[in-house]
Amino acid sequence: MSVRRMVRLLVHLVKMNAMLTMEYRVGFLMVMANGVVIPTIALLVWLAVAEHGVALPYDHDQFVTYYVVMSMVGLATQTWAYEYVVEEIRYGDLSKWLLRPAPNILHYVGNNLGEKVIKVWLLIPFWLVLVAIFRQSIRLPAEPARWGLFLAALIMAGILMFLMDYLMGSLAFWLQDVTGVVAVERLLYGLLAGRLVPLAMFPNWLSGLLEAQPWRYVLSFPLEVLVGALDAPALARGFAWQVAYCLGSYLTYRLVWRYGLRAYAATGA
Repeated sequence: MSVRRMVRLLVHLVKMNAMLTMEYRVGFLMVMANGVVIPTIALLVWLAVAEHGVALPYDHDQFVTYYVVMSMVGLATQTWAYEYVVEEIRYGDLSKWLLRPAPNILHYVGNNLGEKVIKVWLLIPFWLVLVAIFRQSIRLPAEPARWGLFLAALIMAGILMFLMDYLMGSLAFWLQDVTGVVAVERLLYGLLAGRLVPLAMFPNWLSGLLEAQPWRYVLSFPLEVLVGALDAPALARGFAWQVAYCLGSYLTYRLVWRYGLRAYAATGA
């Protein structure tokens, strides 16, 4: 399939999934509310800690900006493909996609983007309330260059998170149950992505490990870029890690599906 036809198909899939999402907007509305509540609770906890004189790596305005913007960044990088990929492989529904000229992953890219088109509109009212409450402490960058870097980091964060999620679902080619693997990954994400605890809060002797681990680059890194927590060398290293993880995840996806489809065909599916 040509690139032009794949783009046209992707646009069609995005539109189709956006319309399907509208049918479940009430349920998604509750999910969006939860996406604002959790960062807000974390923000209030750290502000309370700061009021008791504990030295924190970010100042008050940086903390507020970090957590207020987090809900939008979290939505932009959110993904949910693995459970559907597992079901398709386990029950043989993947076979219908193998007969089509487009790769299976394109369907999930369309689903991911289509749902986000609707979810962002459901999130905006909750987010505006949060912005109104903390408006005096939000400090967004004025330089276009910073916004450009943030956008680049955000796009790559979304790509990396999607590929990691898709790869976990692809383990179903060899594993009967991937829920244990997913549970470990979700735990690591909660601890190492900077959602509840900013990575700058960890001990200095862990800084090298925290900089190298992939979960930083699906949430924390774009936020660090936005709030101005990184100097030029740290920015360069961060983008280098992010590009490396995106490229490595894509190559791993190609390898996993190359051998995974052989195992899938061997079962007679």
